[in-house]
Formats: sequence, structure tokens, C-alpha cells
Amino acid sequence: MGELLAVLFIGTLFVASGLILAFTAQDKGRKLGMALLGIGLFVYLVCFLFYPNSERYRI
Repeated sequence: MGELLAVLFIGTLFVASGLILAFTAQDKGRKLGMALLGIGLFVYLVCFLFYPNSERYRI
């Protein structure tokens, strides 16, 4: 369970930094912010799908 929390924390860092860059930076920073936001949301999706004992997906 600790591994999942660590990955969620990393995803939260990506989402938070992506939101900050997307709304405060200029062109290059805005593109980087949207990329970080997408990576963070992808991490959340992977954690949701591979959560232990998930009915939606099992290996």
C-alpha cells in the first residue's frame, strides 16, 4: 500500500506543477504545464486501474 501512496504523491506533484505552469507561464511554460498535467492524470489512471483487488482490471 505504501508503494501506491508514493506513486499517487508523485502524480499529485505532476498535476500541481502542471496546473501552476499552465495558468501562470507563457507559451513554452504553458505547453510544459499541459504535458505535466497529462502525465499526472495518466499516473492517476494507472493507479486506478492497477489498484489491488480492482474489479475493472486484474492481471
